Amino acid sequence: MSRPWWLLQPVRLHPIWWFGVAAVLLALDYAFHIDSLFPTFYALPVMLAAWYSGRAPAAALAIALPLAHVALLFIRATPPFEMTTPLVVTAVRATIILLIALWFDRFAEHERKLERHVRTLEGLLPICMHCKNIRNEAGEWERLEGYIGNRSDATFTHGLCPACQTLYYAKYFDGSIPG
Repeated sequence: MSRPWWLLQPVRLHPIWWFGVAAVLLALDYAFHIDSLFPTFYALPVMLAAWYSGRAPAAALAIALPLAHVALLFIRATPPFEMTTPLVVTAVRATIILLIALWFDRFAEHERKLERHVRTLEGLLPICMHCKNIRNEAGEWERLEGYIGNRSDATFTHGLCPACQTLYYAKYFDGSIPG
């Protein structure tokens, strides 16, 4: 199954990567006032963290980045300064970025579940018509239960259907052999 070039890969990365990216963006913002030119650039590490690391790191970044930005405003400001408007804008920005993070996390989880589902259900299985063993990618034959159990969330229990019980084990169940 080939993935479209534009779809992000469904891997998991350690959240420390996104906090590093956020630190670099904050340093660039402090040095060059990038946020005034690109007011939504803090959303990028939050979206990537939501996709690759999950909801908690993304939510932490969605809250921490606007707060760090306000701290930068306080550091850069010269007295007297009015901070009400930047604080309100930052609160609105943090809320919007948090909603984007939650949306990306939900989308990423849906993508992962869909890919697992398709991988589980798609394709032809080379199966022995007698013993029902399946030939795996290495060309080795393995039991049906093991093959499916290793590639899905399915678990197996074993029992006897009435037809097999009658065909193969009738003598054990009719009382003629003590068991």
